[in-house]
Amino acid sequence: MKPTSLIIALALLSAALSVARADSRIARLCGSDHVNEVASVDDVSANPAGYYVASLKEQIYQGDPRIVLTTGDEFYLCTRTAATPGMDTTNALLLMRERTVKYLFVPVIRRDTREPS
Repeated sequence: MKPTSLIIALALLSAALSVARADSRIARLCGSDHVNEVASVDDVSANPAGYYVASLKEQIYQGDPRIVLTTGDEFYLCTRTAATPGMDTTNALLLMRERTVKYLFVPVIRRDTREPS
C-alpha cells in the first residue's frame, strides 16, 4: 500500500469516528430518538455575538454552555419547554407551549450549500 493511500484511509477513518462520536453526544444529550428541530436551512444563523435561532426568536451568545461544537455539516437543535417545575402556576401555564434551546450543535467548519445570488 502506498503511503498516500494509507494516509487517506486513516483520515477517512478518523473523520468517520468523529462523526460517530458527535452522533453519540446528540443521542446522550437530547435522547436516542430525538429529531433535529432546526426549522429550515436559514433557521440558525451565526452573528458576531453568537448564534440566532429564528424559529424560537432566541439569541445564544458565544461561551454559552448550550453550544456544542460538532464535526457534522449542519446545525442540530434540541429544545425543552420554557416552563420549569420551579415556576408558579401562572407563569408555568403561560409558558407551557413555549420552547427554548436546550442544546445547539454547531459545525466547526460551516459549509455554505446555498446557491450564490
